[in-house]
Amino acid sequence: MVKRYVWIVIALVLVLGGYYAVNALFSTSVDIPLYRVKKGELLVSLNETGTVDAKRAVTLTAPRIRGLQITWLAPEGSMVKKGDPIIKFDATQQIADLADNQSDLKIKEAALERAKQEHTIQEKQLNLDLEKAVRNYDEKKHDAPRIAEEARLEKELAQLNYKAKLDQLQADVDKAEVEVHRARDKVNLSQRELDQMTMNAPIPGMVVYLEIWKGSSESKVQEGDSPWPGQGLVNLPDLSEMIVKTSVSEVDASKVDTGQAVRITLDAFPGHVYQGEVIKKGTLARKKDPNSKINVFDIEVAVLNGDERLKPGMSAQARIVISKMDSVLSVPLEAVFEKDGKTVVYMKNKDRRAVKLGRKNDMMIQILDGVDVNDEICLLDPTIGEGAKLPGEKATEPEINQDQSENRPQRQGGGRRGRPGR
Repeated sequence: MVKRYVWIVIALVLVLGGYYAVNALFSTSVDIPLYRVKKGELLVSLNETGTVDAKRAVTLTAPRIRGLQITWLAPEGSMVKKGDPIIKFDATQQIADLADNQSDLKIKEAALERAKQEHTIQEKQLNLDLEKAVRNYDEKKHDAPRIAEEARLEKELAQLNYKAKLDQLQADVDKAEVEVHRARDKVNLSQRELDQMTMNAPIPGMVVYLEIWKGSSESKVQEGDSPWPGQGLVNLPDLSEMIVKTSVSEVDASKVDTGQAVRITLDAFPGHVYQGEVIKKGTLARKKDPNSKINVFDIEVAVLNGDERLKPGMSAQARIVISKMDSVLSVPLEAVFEKDGKTVVYMKNKDRRAVKLGRKNDMMIQILDGVDVNDEICLLDPTIGEGAKLPGEKATEPEINQDQSENRPQRQGGGRRGRPGR
């Protein structure tokens, strides 16, 4: 009988032990994450996405010459100085044309020289003939009337011949000069076309190949291509001065002006902050997207402390500083709640404390009164049952919690027990 009672007791102990073990296994134990109140800088800003670009860039286009063929290209991505060669075209035809036109120019210049010499010779001869006719008339004008009349006619004929011959000779010289000018223009044109067969960098920068049409598809330019006259071939951005191109909605446009400070982060280097400044604000709004009803203003931000890592096309985050407050108390937005018509925070011991709020950004909010430096406050509402929220999870909405905690989806499991901010 005693053995029977002993076995019953042992069975009860095992059942109770199993119950509590299972209950402990499936129950959640959630630590409330805490935040230590600090005094420091609080930025009120607009956070916009944008793209890195060069402040100054030049696109090299094919010369307005037919029959071009690319024979050499500077390597894509290479850095070049002003005056360095970027593109070379086949110059065989241009060299031949220049040689032909130079030969023709020499012929025309020789013809001009002969015309000038003929003009000089004939002018002297005509002057001599005219002087003889004048002198003969002066000697015979007092002779018999018939002789005097013949001398007078000879003088007039010499004068008319002098003018007519000189005019003709001068016309020949003028015509030869026109021919020389035309031939020289052809030489200059040939020389310019030959010079354009090598395209040099007008500014320092990085070589970026452009895509061009090749038959029915587009691909990057390469050696052997025959581009159309005026077609863009290479873009040359100057990486010494970089900007971020972004936009702000028309609602926030009045808050932004040139000269405002900007903090820039790149998706490729999230841990590094570049300093920037708004240098340009669009004067007219545009549609954000072709089918969008949202209007935006374009903004350009100069990168003040850029480095060699910045490349055109990189994605960037531009934090345009609307106002900056130093030495203020601030806490995360998720630590502030509305309870019974009051704005409160929960202390480490779960006591509720009313606070007075100031300005905020998308993550933090200023506390004007109610807490002190180094006070530890809860990042979750400790009055709501355990498991109602994820411990340590940051708020994703820039609004104060409005008693919505009980409506958030529950998650099973213990979650993280870290205490951010401590």
